[in-house]
Amino acid sequence: MRSSFALALVTVLARAVHASTVITPAGGERLAANTHLVPEGGSILHVDDSTVHVLDADDNVVKQVAVDQTTPVRPAESEASKTQSGVEPFKTGWITFASWRNTGSSPITSFTTSWNVPPVPDAEDGQTVFLFNSIEPNSGHAILQPVLQYGGSAAGGGKYWAVASWYLVGNQTFHTKPVKVSAGDKLDGIITLTSSSGSSFNYVTSFTNIASTSLKATNAMELTWSTETLEAYHIKSIKDYPAGSTVFSNINLKLANGNVPNVAWNHKNDTADGLSTKINTDGAKDAKITIKY
Repeated sequence: MRSSFALALVTVLARAVHASTVITPAGGERLAANTHLVPEGGSILHVDDSTVHVLDADDNVVKQVAVDQTTPVRPAESEASKTQSGVEPFKTGWITFASWRNTGSSPITSFTTSWNVPPVPDAEDGQTVFLFNSIEPNSGHAILQPVLQYGGSAAGGGKYWAVASWYLVGNQTFHTKPVKVSAGDKLDGIITLTSSSGSSFNYVTSFTNIASTSLKATNAMELTWSTETLEAYHIKSIKDYPAGSTVFSNINLKLANGNVPNVAWNHKNDTADGLSTKINTDGAKDAKITIKY
């Protein structure tokens, strides 16, 4: 009797824990209590190593948040276990991506990317699909990104495509309100360094052609690692992805010293599921990268 009660209690607690988590781009499944909506035109201010403030468009403090900046924003990859039928499940998390790290002394001041909203997936299995360009610091403990999503996330969403800007730092997640978009719409995602002083850097990200997507991160760490990424969760079929491919184009990186960086994009594929990243045009000026589903 006790064992049955204990098992039921464990089940209830497990469901409660699961219910308190939400999906975030880069961070995967995170605590819902640690996700925060940033008011339109607002920003995130790093007060010190353990505190950030959420500010509104007039720089008024609307929320004070304790942050553990030692927490990586991307969970470590783990080997997927086989299902009871012996079939390998589809990969989740960062599926396939291209990346480049700035190891020079001059910081990245601008990272732009254009792409079109893909068609809606043929299948609906409660999946979440993210597409974005992003930048992280060397530590991997933060990420700033303009994100296209299909499905639900910490910001909301559903059976449609939507865009929002996200900033994850340590164990905390911040985002703007999602804006619905349609298949075929052009997206221009940009991340810009607006100013810096010593080890303090101020950034803003947005979809430049879509209103209400701007998000600022001030007094932050220097962002050095740039990516073009496909990320996904709760994938049960290849049809949970949009058909065809997504082309990231007009990829441009600029440095504070005015020089064009010598960029050679690295890439990682999901060969088991047949998803891949191809570097069509390398470099820091008008680069082109294709993610194939």
